[in-house]
Amino acid sequence: MTLHWLAVDGNMPVIPMNEVWNRAGGAGRAGATTTTTNDLTSGDVAPTLEFDDDDATTLGGLTTASSSTTNEKNTVEDSSIRIRELQHRLLSEELQLYYARITSIVENPASSSDPASLSAALRGIRTDTGIQELVPFLSRFVANGLMSKRNLQRTEHCRKLVRLFDAMLDNRSLHLDLHLHQMFTPVGTCIVAKKLSANSHENHWSLREEAARTLVKACDIYGQQYTTMKPRMIKLLTQQALRVDRPLVTQYGGIVGISLFGPRAVDAFLLPLAREYWERWEGEMTRLTNSRRVVGGAAAANNNNNGKEKEEEDKKKGNRKRKDDYDEGGGREYELNMCQQALLNAMRIFMQNVTPEEQAKRVDVGTFADVFGERLIPMRPEVTEYMAAII
Repeated sequence: MTLHWLAVDGNMPVIPMNEVWNRAGGAGRAGATTTTTNDLTSGDVAPTLEFDDDDATTLGGLTTASSSTTNEKNTVEDSSIRIRELQHRLLSEELQLYYARITSIVENPASSSDPASLSAALRGIRTDTGIQELVPFLSRFVANGLMSKRNLQRTEHCRKLVRLFDAMLDNRSLHLDLHLHQMFTPVGTCIVAKKLSANSHENHWSLREEAARTLVKACDIYGQQYTTMKPRMIKLLTQQALRVDRPLVTQYGGIVGISLFGPRAVDAFLLPLAREYWERWEGEMTRLTNSRRVVGGAAAANNNNNGKEKEEEDKKKGNRKRKDDYDEGGGREYELNMCQQALLNAMRIFMQNVTPEEQAKRVDVGTFADVFGERLIPMRPEVTEYMAAII
């Protein structure tokens, strides 16, 4: 073991012990003593770090200077602060193989039908204590995967990426502090995105719930260290999801996400909107039901009055459209049912975790009883006389 200077007066000496910084070129290696105006990679200053790709790269919402004359000038002046993209070759061979194995399992579509391999990979991420160096690479892998428009149409692939992030959170030997910012936006997208599946038959609802639970877990783990994290996430879900002009699937994700933050979040953000949203959903459900009955009745009358030729012509021209409208209405009804179930679950979280005195202060029981009816009975923490009579 030897000692050496990591920095002297804010500058890193170019010596063999600091060799990891000396990869920008031969001019930056030990022994180079000439320093020019445009070359700060020589002398007693550590060499600069550059992006590997030639295209403009966005980092944290800011675009690197490659297309603007002013930004190019600033780059020349501050050339010692450029950044290099992550390089796998900086990892040990064992970690490279480990990373390749994890990513291949997640990207392999067959792993969805073979959960044993995926479970083993996630179990390793949860328990291995020597993979801290992989955190930047795994974080980038998850973030890039969830931000891809093509991947957002693959429900199971997004689910595996979310579970990978969840496994990283469970490993308490990993320090994710510096990489949380690049994970929250992609995971939040899986909560409130308008479309997360290629067809309506895929279960994107459970993906939204898993993503919400993972996001809340991250806030619980790092919330004390970063006190503004949880309020910012709740504010984001409230402003982006709890709006009547948003799709129902987005509203569902917002309701599920806020309810997982606990009864106080439900009290502050969902209860004031509960009655309005429920009445709106019930009204739309009634209109869809009546519309389907009208379409079904018209189709039956048409079949009885027209001959075979007319019937075949209608099948070609009109019946397909009616069937599509019926399927669309059925899908809309299902979305409304899921939103109602999410809201009822949020109200249950509130009513079962606060005292009756607080409920009386925060909730107009009479108004809620008129709107929700008997659905409120199972939510009460104590057995009422009405429930006792039914039992």
